[in-house]
Amino acid sequence: MDFDVTGVSRVAERLDSLADRLEDLLRQTTPALTVVPAAADEVSARAAGTLNEVAHGHRTTCAAGTYELRKLAANLRCHAGAIDATDRASAMSFWQR
Repeated sequence: MDFDVTGVSRVAERLDSLADRLEDLLRQTTPALTVVPAAADEVSARAAGTLNEVAHGHRTTCAAGTYELRKLAANLRCHAGAIDATDRASAMSFWQR
């Protein structure tokens, strides 16, 4: 079995970088996603409220997505380290015989 620990670590870094970019974009676009009512009437207030609810859902979903990317990256790093340690221990056991 061949396992590329360095390659997996690079993938984890890229996932973290992607999560960073998504968070930055979300921060930058949040003001544009906030809608104020066009007028004082009920229709304008409801329309703005609906659009703000959708924007909130979008932000919540994006935040959950970036969290999942970070969990995946951390999981890859953890398992890569565990596989590498097991592989090294296994290799050492052959040399000690």
